[in-house]
Amino acid sequence: MGSFAKTDLIARVRRRADMVGSNFVSDVEVTDYLNQGIAELHDILVTKYEDYSLSSATFTLTAGEDNEFDLPSDFYKCLGVDYATNSNSTTVVNLRSYNFGERNMYNNLFYNTGLVATPRYHIQGTRLKFIPKPTTGGTATLFYVPEAQQLTNTDTLLNIPNGYEEYAVICAAINCLQKEETDVRVLLTQKAALKDRIEKAATYRNAGDPTFAVRDVSVGVDELFFV
Repeated sequence: MGSFAKTDLIARVRRRADMVGSNFVSDVEVTDYLNQGIAELHDILVTKYEDYSLSSATFTLTAGEDNEFDLPSDFYKCLGVDYATNSNSTTVVNLRSYNFGERNMYNNLFYNTGLVATPRYHIQGTRLKFIPKPTTGGTATLFYVPEAQQLTNTDTLLNIPNGYEEYAVICAAINCLQKEETDVRVLLTQKAALKDRIEKAATYRNAGDPTFAVRDVSVGVDELFFV
């Protein structure tokens, strides 16, 4: 994974667009164009499902209460949620999600008889909600893909495979030339070729064992447990 200084990326964009020494497009504009390209690249890598970006956040669930939390400010996509009860903190299980139509799935007498469902989670807007109310409480860990980096918030683009940053550079150069009303067909062709290369190369990060199989959804998941 490489790191790339904003000033170097801006200089590369100007070389690509043949705008070295020109003030027609400001550094602020070039930064905006780079951010657009970085976001596009981020989406390409995210949809490969190879965990190029992974963050986590921990939430404490309180027994007998509705548990709903604000998502992290940089949250983009959920990869999974782990859960450990206070009564058995050494056993961690994967939580299943529920959809909005299942929000009342635990509101019946069956779950008031001592047989307690492991919590499920659902992302609603900017909130992470759990059902049903836990009996003992516990700790949930959200694993998620953060939003794309933005050079307006940092001076360095981090954790991008070397060579992939060129995609953002070309995107920005295209925008610069479009503002100048200059022909961008050559750069569009190069962008398409680079996108194709990244999409092919970004898959199968675990090259030593690249074969995918059907996932066993029961391993590491407790659907019901006694309290």
